[in-house]
Amino acid sequence: MSGLLTGNKTASAAVRGDDFYASPYAALPPLLVAEGKRLPRAIWEPAAGNGALVLPLRNRGFSVFATDLNNWGCPDSEGGIDFTSNVGAEWGASIKQMNPDFGIVTNPPFGIIEQFVERAVAMSPYVALLCRLAFLESEGRMNWWRHVGLRRVHLISERLPMMHRHGYDGPKLSNAGMCFCWFIFESNKRPAHQVPIRWISWKLACRKFPQTDADTPPVAKDQLGLFEAAA
Repeated sequence: MSGLLTGNKTASAAVRGDDFYASPYAALPPLLVAEGKRLPRAIWEPAAGNGALVLPLRNRGFSVFATDLNNWGCPDSEGGIDFTSNVGAEWGASIKQMNPDFGIVTNPPFGIIEQFVERAVAMSPYVALLCRLAFLESEGRMNWWRHVGLRRVHLISERLPMMHRHGYDGPKLSNAGMCFCWFIFESNKRPAHQVPIRWISWKLACRKFPQTDADTPPVAKDQLGLFEAAA
């Protein structure tokens, strides 16, 4: 289809460009609650965008290295870094040298999701990716999950606030209309034959980790509807 109905699924690849969909703040507290102390204190966000995940993590005491292929306005970040390239590998090696147990936490570009996962688990012992529940589907991934070390899936029970594509100016929706999860990979552990799926409420999680003004990226001040955690 050629029309842009929601700012994501009906847009062509040419229109979507580099697939930048800023994460709503509501996506992060479920990860903080579900993973707790398992979440490494040093984190690399390789698809940092405007800092929607970076800033809240930093504000809660995490040391976050932020990079992206483009410069979308994330404070204290490095643009022009292709995570899947040799330059990305060099960044990963450099971060690992300083923080051997660093983790990767990001909302990855779905168009190259499998390549992104394989690169991430090759560089870090802990990877948390925000992806659609539909990522679990397909016969071809049945054995692939064990290969890349999938350990846990945290299913966000309510629909997240809408993640509109950067630059989208069509009709705005109040929620994403699809289910999102945090996929947790630990490739250095024994492959799991069964992976637990747990449900978590972003609305309840946001009560434990409420949003502050400092959590909103400066370049998104005019898009607060995308980042506020609705009651």
